Amino acid sequence: MRAHRDPARKAGRPGTAVRRTERPARPARWLAAALTAVLTLGGCGIAPTGVQDRGRPPVISYSPTWVTVYLLRDGRLEPVRIPVGSDTASDIIDTLFRAGKQPPEPELTTALDAFRHYDTETTRYAESGRRKDLGDTTGYRLNVIVSGEGTLSRAGIAQLTCTIRQNKQESIWSVEITRLFPGEPRSWGEHTCFEFRDLAADGVRLPP
Repeated sequence: MRAHRDPARKAGRPGTAVRRTERPARPARWLAAALTAVLTLGGCGIAPTGVQDRGRPPVISYSPTWVTVYLLRDGRLEPVRIPVGSDTASDIIDTLFRAGKQPPEPELTTALDAFRHYDTETTRYAESGRRKDLGDTTGYRLNVIVSGEGTLSRAGIAQLTCTIRQNKQESIWSVEITRLFPGEPRSWGEHTCFEFRDLAADGVRLPP
């Protein structure tokens, strides 16, 4: 009679049978597939696409304010358009002085070289001083305060007055110019641009 082999003896462990694993690679293959699915879905159920060029990123555009300042060409008033941070009277005067130091054209000059803008003050006209042609519109006088040696020429007074009147016709009716220092304060009076019409360059129409 043929003796039967004891499986436990073959494995070397008495009383224990060896279990065969039919598909040892299945859990590894399932884990790899699940990981791939997670990466593909991105956790939101939407498969990501490749990088797409949608054009340039949004850029905040800055549009400067432009004002007209009066420089001199052969001693005559010439209007020049200059960008400025704001259209306040103080910024307009600062722009006029800056344009005189760096004129946009070599032929343009200024009569304000010896002076610097110090301050501006606005005063309101009294009720009796209202202009009849503008009805009940309230007007103001702008006092431009400068510093510097010497005497401000008529051309320099015209530059300051006409620059303000060009950009502030509705509110500033007249311009007064005062030198605060050095020395004793001095006033060069109150002006409108109309009185300097003889200084206009050919073809230039000055504001009132």
